[in-house]
Amino acid sequence: MVFDPSVYTEFRYLAADFSAEDCSFSFRFELVSPTQTHQFTERIAFTPVRKEREVDWPRVRSIAIMLGAVVGLSYYKAAAPPRYVIALEGMTQAGIDYLEVALREGLAEYAFRNDFPGPLSPEIVLQAPLAEEWPAEEHLTPSGDPLVPIGGGKDSVVTVELLAAARMHPVQFAVNPNKIMYRVGRIKGHPVLAASRELDPHLLELNAVGARNGHVPVTAMNSLIALVQARIIGLGPVVMSLEASASEATLVWDGHDVNHQWSKSEQAEELLQDMLGPQAGLSAGAYFSLLRPYSEVQIARYFAALPEYHPVITSCNRAFRQGVEDARWCGDCDKCRFIFLILSPFIPATSLTRMFADNLLDNQSQVEGYRALLGLHEHRPFECVGEQAESLLAFTWIAHQSDWCHSAVVKALIEEMPELSQPHPDLEDQVLGERHGRISLPAPFESLGSVLA
Repeated sequence: MVFDPSVYTEFRYLAADFSAEDCSFSFRFELVSPTQTHQFTERIAFTPVRKEREVDWPRVRSIAIMLGAVVGLSYYKAAAPPRYVIALEGMTQAGIDYLEVALREGLAEYAFRNDFPGPLSPEIVLQAPLAEEWPAEEHLTPSGDPLVPIGGGKDSVVTVELLAAARMHPVQFAVNPNKIMYRVGRIKGHPVLAASRELDPHLLELNAVGARNGHVPVTAMNSLIALVQARIIGLGPVVMSLEASASEATLVWDGHDVNHQWSKSEQAEELLQDMLGPQAGLSAGAYFSLLRPYSEVQIARYFAALPEYHPVITSCNRAFRQGVEDARWCGDCDKCRFIFLILSPFIPATSLTRMFADNLLDNQSQVEGYRALLGLHEHRPFECVGEQAESLLAFTWIAHQSDWCHSAVVKALIEEMPELSQPHPDLEDQVLGERHGRISLPAPFESLGSVLA
């Protein structure tokens, strides 16, 4: 069997079926050509609540309908046909508008790397009645303990610590958690809830015979999963750990920004907030990032003062591949290089080397990877790394620190870029200055991150 993406004419989102038996939603999809149809079912199971009658089922289902439309992008991308058909009830116009942007921007990297002529803009066709939008007077601002999605890395650790310092009671949450996430999540004893996401194995079969593959907006998917979980349990807002740096484009493609981290960006956060009111009856205070005003460097500086987490966190994406249960830093990817770099001004070389099991700044083979982070390649890496300005600033700092100034990478890059050995107040202002974004944090969360500034 050979899969030819070009013959498929439409993708169909068919159903979002809830099972009370295991507190799960099953989402059904079809990929259609004139001669063949491929069917997919994805199941997402949630931590259940003891008294189901107390669950706000109308809002849960409204969010779940949106969730299915977005997780459908994992299957849509197998062929990226010109029509995305929504064949089930429950989608509002606000939901359709959100899907349109999530598809275009969240799959922009996929389109670029698969040699499409431009960002994707399929026709979105609703074959069921358009759902009525929730009236503004019914928009709920959830109260209760905040739900904090965690990924095993430093950012969510900082969010949890900031909430706990304010005498709140964060409930941690992970999708398909592995040993790394549980180990990090249990350091301070805060509860960890889990949801399981099961991709249809037929997608992997098609990938093996010619289906297109590529990056999808995973953070948007996990955000919606967290919102469903929060409403099932009856918790407070979903508090993300998305920093200002995530809004910087990876590259510009024929005048269009392509951002590997689009679903972590301020634009994505704002769009999701705007959609939640009409689609699910939730106010903007139901979902926000506590770290949005701050840079990766500011977050790293705060994290460096939390030594109990240093031996257990892992941000390396290779450690979270399917089937990998308990890996650590690979030491040879852009994410490892960036995290090592931004922690290096704040953590001694001996401690940071022990944490990564290697001194990445004293390894000649790492020079080319660090050149990419400094903007010396055609574009920034397709990875969750911070701004070029942050990498440049970190190098200007460690160029004068005895722990790092004689290391192989630092010496090589200062030889190539002598300006790295000079102070750059402009970079400090850019990276450490206050970011005035469009999103305001709700009370009582608005001032919690001020200690990072």
